[in-house]
Amino acid sequence: MRRSEYIALAERLLAHVTNGTTDSAESVKHIPVRNYLDPFRWQREMDQIFRRLPLLLALSCELRHPGDYKAIDVVSVPLLMVRGEDGAVRAFIRTCSHRGTLLTEEGKGQCDRFTCPYHGWTFDDRGALVGIAGRHKFGEVDGASRGLVELPLAERAGLVFVRLTPGAPIDLERYLGEMLPELESFDFQNWHLYQQNELPTSNWKVAHDGYLEGYHFSVLHPNTIAKQVMNNIMTYDAYGPHQRVGFPTYRIHGLRDKPQQDWDLEEGISVVRTVFPNVSFAVSRQGGMMSQLLPGPTPEVSRTIQNHIYPRLPVNDGERARIDASVKLFMYAVEKEDNWVCSQIQRGLASGGNQDFVFGKNELGLHRLHDAIDYYLNISSEELFKQTHLQKDSLLNGQGELPLEPERERSPAEPARPAQVREL
Repeated sequence: MRRSEYIALAERLLAHVTNGTTDSAESVKHIPVRNYLDPFRWQREMDQIFRRLPLLLALSCELRHPGDYKAIDVVSVPLLMVRGEDGAVRAFIRTCSHRGTLLTEEGKGQCDRFTCPYHGWTFDDRGALVGIAGRHKFGEVDGASRGLVELPLAERAGLVFVRLTPGAPIDLERYLGEMLPELESFDFQNWHLYQQNELPTSNWKVAHDGYLEGYHFSVLHPNTIAKQVMNNIMTYDAYGPHQRVGFPTYRIHGLRDKPQQDWDLEEGISVVRTVFPNVSFAVSRQGGMMSQLLPGPTPEVSRTIQNHIYPRLPVNDGERARIDASVKLFMYAVEKEDNWVCSQIQRGLASGGNQDFVFGKNELGLHRLHDAIDYYLNISSEELFKQTHLQKDSLLNGQGELPLEPERERSPAEPARPAQVREL
């Protein structure tokens, strides 16, 4: 975190601790429960959000060397990311151009040639078709047109973003806005992936809601997070659809007795940064966890991939023990507490006990998340892709929020556009 950002955030949190306040919305917000259940709306979320927006799908350190690859399935798209000999990372749909066989299962490895397990067609690290088994018997094939389908990819701040729409523009400065310098300040390109875990969870929005408030800490996390972080005191900052939520730790009281120049960077605060639509960073300069939420094949399920990342790997047993303890705490809090309560919510969704959910004024992050979801559900691909060519100055309305779109005709069943969202 940049020091100027830290000082401003710590001052705000310290004022909230002193005054017994928190950042707030103007009023409570009601969300229909059907928004979590409706399979047609869920499919629109997959098509309009996950298949169109830049998705943070890898850390640069997962693809550090030429030939390093990562295969992952994202909303039914079998994806392959590979770093080429030229140092660039590229993304492809990993289906053979002969008969559509998957070139590899999900996972990571080292390979500069990908050979289809069905008939032996081979592709290089740029997706080009470089080998056809028994070519003299197969017949004429225009090899130049039979390469893998490439997807737009951009690598910035030690993070790899992919857009699942072939040929779509990808502009991370545009999409991330002021969240980009926040992420760049960590120098993630030089960090290391210490451990990676995958956990099943509920509907992706049920899980995501929990990233964006600290109202639940003392009840759900009494022996984990609440031992370190105060309950129900938060700052909320929006960068378009992306957010930074700040929480005070109990060490914040120590700042009262120090001049600001003696405040240690990040002292007294804990921060969660979310990159829309599905990634959460719970990290400090010492390390932490990046969580990726990937929706499953139906609205009821998704999976969380926990990436435990650190600026340097442990060099002795003591350092390893400290990192292992941190990983264990994160895993317990997510699996046994967060995912447990998500499963309880998922069981209750279809019961009819709730027609809507009410988000408190203190749960401002949830207001903004669901406004952003509504926004992207109601913007055409033509409008969305056109926006990447607008001047950067036209992005902001002066509040760091997403400006209103011009009104257009809607069907009677189509919801109105939300007010507080910014375009790509």
